Amino acid sequence: MSGNAVSRSSGLRPGTAGRRAAVSLPRPTPILAGVLVLFDIDGTLLLGTPRAHTEAFVRAAGDVFGVVVTVADVTAIGPAGRTDREIARLVLRRARVPDAEIDRGMTSWIARLAGLYPELDAVHPSQAIAPGADAALTALSARGASLALLTGNIEPLAHAKMARAGLGRHFARGQGAFGSDHESRDALVPIAARRAGGATAVVVVGDTPRDIACARAGGARCVAVTTGAFDAAALHGADAVVDGLDGVAEVISGWL
Repeated sequence: MSGNAVSRSSGLRPGTAGRRAAVSLPRPTPILAGVLVLFDIDGTLLLGTPRAHTEAFVRAAGDVFGVVVTVADVTAIGPAGRTDREIARLVLRRARVPDAEIDRGMTSWIARLAGLYPELDAVHPSQAIAPGADAALTALSARGASLALLTGNIEPLAHAKMARAGLGRHFARGQGAFGSDHESRDALVPIAARRAGGATAVVVVGDTPRDIACARAGGARCVAVTTGAFDAAALHGADAVVDGLDGVAEVISGWL
């Protein structure tokens, strides 16, 4: 039957003589169907110092572990690309807190960090949204990709940051992987893939060498963006390096 023919079974309703029946054509399969794209937050989707996050971090350390730590202590351990849990351990070790004590208090510290964050977030300036972030996420979704977060942030802070930035609609709760899931970032890709279910390919988008290492450890590909503190030379281990988020959808589509 030709594409313009009318099905015998449909017939013509009264008053439709002389008009062609609408033809329902199958919708093409989106090019990125089955692809899970995992986005880092700080330095990738959001730019600038996460002041509320860092202040809540050090306050929670003092409240739970009874030690004085400062923002400078956090900066000193090179936090870029690390999980909140790993950063906490490294900072607390510098304050001479034993690992066994850190292990016992970690759950309480995460809860305290999450509890302190909303009030501090309300009084600190928000981070800037990376240019092209919303458009890139929209383009990937339109091409059929599934989106989720893969970040060192603990989960409540990750979703709070996305909500404040107006990007929350792109990231369903219960998906992705976070610094509250595991201390090692290298363990996060399998967690996110398992939560998504059915992904045929996984791509990590991030701005640090640790994002690249995380992708490699999880068997994923990586698009690195030079929106954070690292230049293209430092990110050479990625499958692709782009200077902004507006190039991400085209790069991933070009791999298929």
